[in-house]
Amino acid sequence: MLQFLLGLSDRQAGETVGCRVDFTCVLAMELDDPGVHHLVPADFRERVAQFDRADRLLDFALARLKEAGLVRERTTQRTDSTRCAT
Repeated sequence: MLQFLLGLSDRQAGETVGCRVDFTCVLAMELDDPGVHHLVPADFRERVAQFDRADRLLDFALARLKEAGLVRERTTQRTDSTRCAT
């Protein structure tokens, strides 16, 4: 998600893990971890698509957001698909 939010390529995201504390913390890695290989994000996306598990991944993320109180129960959730100029 951070890769998408920051508009990073796979290579940039892999390098960023090794030098940004926020990425390291989100991934529950040690602070001195050198990062991840730039092919890891692509491999992950391929596995999710191959086993048609995007729904499970999104359900997992939604459950965690509910636990954190960021999404209310029994309400309609909407997303905004408009692209913002940055």
